[in-house]
Amino acid sequence: MYDPNNPTRSTTGIGAYDVPGRTTSLLDRVLGWLALSLVLTTGGVYGSFAFGLQVPWFLAFILMIGLIFGIQGAVRSGNTALGAAMFGVFAVAEGMFIAPILQIYLRVDPGAVGNAVLGTAAIFFVCASVVWVTNHSFAGWGKWLLGALLVGIVLMLATVFLHLGIPQLMLDLFLGAVFVGLTLFDFWRVKAQRPGDDSALLIALSLYLDFINLFLILLRIFGRRN
Repeated sequence: MYDPNNPTRSTTGIGAYDVPGRTTSLLDRVLGWLALSLVLTTGGVYGSFAFGLQVPWFLAFILMIGLIFGIQGAVRSGNTALGAAMFGVFAVAEGMFIAPILQIYLRVDPGAVGNAVLGTAAIFFVCASVVWVTNHSFAGWGKWLLGALLVGIVLMLATVFLHLGIPQLMLDLFLGAVFVGLTLFDFWRVKAQRPGDDSALLIALSLYLDFINLFLILLRIFGRRN
């Protein structure tokens, strides 16, 4: 089993570095699934723009939660093909879900959309670099980050329905920090390849959710600033 804190050193080529071949292979597969899912989401956005396709947010939310559990169940039961198909449907549905939000920002502040995309890509690059150039273990981060995410969701819902008066910017900064942590943790999962937690599809799904949520958080922050 690969120990992420004692990687096999590559001694070939210029600037040899510590990336074992097996990890590189998993990283390639994860990034491939992630790229495909983002392309499908972009297609869902444009399809919504072009054909006026929209799904009521409540139904879309239930559908996407169901698909997340369905993808996990299919992959863990060995049916990767079904999990991949459901991931594709999920990515397109996510694009249709966020399309109305993007349409508003593209009309009133298109620069915020570009800044959010670039900001999210920069965060992903930095997080991946930190994981790959250090030997730090992020194993203990997962449960704390999930707990913090649940706290953030509860606070967000309480602010909407109970009018708690918590500034939206504070919530965005808190949730943004949580998703940056989750991005670090999910890239570490690729590097660590822990037994039972080395599915390229499931890790790509986690990174996809990190990307979409960071993008939406940055979109609100940049849109508010402008």
